[in-house]
Amino acid sequence: MTLDARTIAGTQIVRLPAVVRGEVVMPPWPRVGDVRLAVAERGSHHVRGTGDDGCYLIGRPVVDRDSLALTGETQVLVLPAPAPSSLLEPDPAGALLELARTPVPEVLSFVDAIGRALLAGSPEAAEAGTLLAATSLVADRAHRAFLAQLPALFDGDAVGRMIERDLGTGPLDTWREVGETPVRGMTARFAGHARETPPALRALPTRQLHLTAGNAPVVPVVSLLWAWATKGAGVIKPAAEAAALVVALGTALRDTDPGHPLARHTTLAYWRGGDRRVEATLFADGAFDRRVVWGSAETVGSVTARGGGTDTLVMGPRFSLSMIGAALVRSDPEAAARLAAVDSLIANQAACTSSLLHVVECDAPTADAYARALAGVLAEWDEALPHRPSRQAQERLTRLRRGLLGTGRWYVNGEWPEVSSAVVRVDGGFDLARHPGSRLVLVRAVDDLRRALPLLGPAVSTVGIAPEETRLALRDAVAACGVDNVVPLGAAEHGYAGRPHDGVRVLNRLVRWVNG
Repeated sequence: MTLDARTIAGTQIVRLPAVVRGEVVMPPWPRVGDVRLAVAERGSHHVRGTGDDGCYLIGRPVVDRDSLALTGETQVLVLPAPAPSSLLEPDPAGALLELARTPVPEVLSFVDAIGRALLAGSPEAAEAGTLLAATSLVADRAHRAFLAQLPALFDGDAVGRMIERDLGTGPLDTWREVGETPVRGMTARFAGHARETPPALRALPTRQLHLTAGNAPVVPVVSLLWAWATKGAGVIKPAAEAAALVVALGTALRDTDPGHPLARHTTLAYWRGGDRRVEATLFADGAFDRRVVWGSAETVGSVTARGGGTDTLVMGPRFSLSMIGAALVRSDPEAAARLAAVDSLIANQAACTSSLLHVVECDAPTADAYARALAGVLAEWDEALPHRPSRQAQERLTRLRRGLLGTGRWYVNGEWPEVSSAVVRVDGGFDLARHPGSRLVLVRAVDDLRRALPLLGPAVSTVGIAPEETRLALRDAVAACGVDNVVPLGAAEHGYAGRPHDGVRVLNRLVRWVNG
């Protein structure tokens, strides 16, 4: 698998591959006129092309890696637009039977082999990392850390524990007797018939469509591992921001075993969201058995409105917050701020687990002291892991300072409009759906953390709480509000094999349970 890059008149044009059922597909070179339009209309989410010419073009402004300022140059990614029918299994029953007959130990060995291939590295994988960083407004250190962690995600033992936690031992490979005597139906009673063989159960693979979000590059990797852990025939769509990952993953597939059943029934391909040429085929009823949708409310609504008979797992937009008890915030506000900052900076506030609001159990002066301490901690993060807010984020921050958050007390790092981080101590409520990200944290004081429970609901993914005795006392009440993760402060990004996601044991939903 290769990256094909050329620089023409100051514009870097990079052709990226797709992997379609294990086969590498490269896009054609685009027409000069289309490249010019992609440059003229560049933007982090702007995609040109309908796929009729065999490719999509994404124009992205290049960022100087030292200053994180725009260089004025443009990078154009060219991605293949495979025929929609090629993304579907031509023989669904045959594909699923082959996958069902692939033993779990062989699946886990394949996962390990992919991890080793990624760890060994390749020129293509290194170039993929450069592509991920080239237009990012976060320092290269963050991208290097992700790429260094990537091989460890392909851990066969961890995937095995995930399977065992979600599905139990054995049902992916064999029929398991359930140990129950079936209750005869009325007709069987009339006939005097009783079942002689014991009932059995098996988890069978499914055809899976995973539509992933661009808020963090790990998202398509998680979806891929879910598909493999369930022996699924998976189509994984990376977001435009993570399209370069296909190079690293596709290279690992090539270097490991392109003939392995998991490889031959795995597709990693991008298409422009809303492209009816593709989605009329992929979203049709019966095209897939399961769908996993990550993304905005608009994306989720668009997908769930079509192919209504397909079981769909929704990983929709959510946010998180922190709750800090009086014993900690009064005795050591800086220690509390250091823990809470870790949760607030997850994926540079782009992840649903990122804490946007810190609720502190104290009076207003103590809350101000905490906010100042937190701003100091964020300043240290700004130096250690620099970032630069986008122009759109700068504009939203300015509007909030003049409008909805105009009465709050602001503690700012940097100079307007390019503040690197900010803390706002607020007295009233704020709709966190309006939060602009970009290292802005809201702080709100309450006299009792239980009074903050009305702030919670199903839109809240994670709540980090300290001290620990406070977390244990509030854990049931917080969970009853619809929160799926009630964790120690500073641990919102921690995970483990088989950890439920958004309150769901995902693997259990991705298989088809068959009685036999």
